[in-house]
Amino acid sequence: MMGSGAATLDLDRGSDERSAMGRLSHLHKLLAEDHPLPRGRLSNWGMLRTFHYIASEGSITGAARRLAISQPSVSAALQRLEDVLDHQLVERGARRITLTRHGQILFAETQRIFRAVQRAEERLRFDGGSLTGQLRIQVVTGSASGLFNDALRLMHQRQPGVNFRIDVASSHKIVRNVAEQVVPFGVCLMVQPAPGLDCRLILRAEYGIFCGREHRLFGATDVTLSDLREEGYIGFACSEEGDAPEPLITLRNSHGLGHNIRGNSADFAEVCRMVVAGLGITILPLATVRQTLRDHQLWQFPIKDCRLRADLYFVSNPQAQHAPAEQAFLEVMESVIAAAPDAIITI
Repeated sequence: MMGSGAATLDLDRGSDERSAMGRLSHLHKLLAEDHPLPRGRLSNWGMLRTFHYIASEGSITGAARRLAISQPSVSAALQRLEDVLDHQLVERGARRITLTRHGQILFAETQRIFRAVQRAEERLRFDGGSLTGQLRIQVVTGSASGLFNDALRLMHQRQPGVNFRIDVASSHKIVRNVAEQVVPFGVCLMVQPAPGLDCRLILRAEYGIFCGREHRLFGATDVTLSDLREEGYIGFACSEEGDAPEPLITLRNSHGLGHNIRGNSADFAEVCRMVVAGLGITILPLATVRQTLRDHQLWQFPIKDCRLRADLYFVSNPQAQHAPAEQAFLEVMESVIAAAPDAIITI
């Protein structure tokens, strides 16, 4: 029989483990709209878990592999869940599935629920000694912060039992996911700190406008912003979603740069690959491409009176109830920032 020691989970301190369970009772309202369903019909954790992995993996096959069950079993569980909710949750393609609007709503909730369950499990396992579990962080592609790198190194040295998962996302999505507690931490570009979040400045970076050695303007020294207005542009995938990096927003609004998209990728290295190949021009942080510049694969246009800067922030949610590993990393990050204020410089 469990005694009063169970209180170490501290579920009465406004924790999101309890609120996560409460979210189940609200999912019907979110999903059913004008067609309310009887209460209690969404209490099958197996169906929710199956759907969560279908959405995470993007396919029935991937979910079956992760869950170690057959594909027909995964498909049957999804069909039962759609029947219960009376809504189609996915569009089924030949190889991949696409979430419908209702599927997106449900997936956002299951992400929060499963993260809360993970934190509860980690708290139960934590005995005050070495930490375990997974530390998840979302970062904007191409971010180059020595402070963030130091925090990762120190965390691994102090808590080698903790695993890391670092995903790339747009700055807008990172802020939203941290605010909604889908992920505990983010590293992203912002014009100014986001209200309601703890935003710690970790880098003030300088950007430039570049082309590759195969581009017709490689080596040009007398180029103006007007000359570049019609040039093909290689952008990051977030630009297609209206979430362009801060320097591009400034140039796009004031000089019309970046409208003629010739290629895009969510990955920094692939954007650089297309630029080096001569497909178009782009805006990149100087610190990240210094070696490529030294190798004469990129050319930075020396445009007068065009200084582009962006602030890189480490973002966390003060309302979140962090798992032990997350709290340990937060403390490491804060100590690194406090110990090296001069590292937050323009580079």
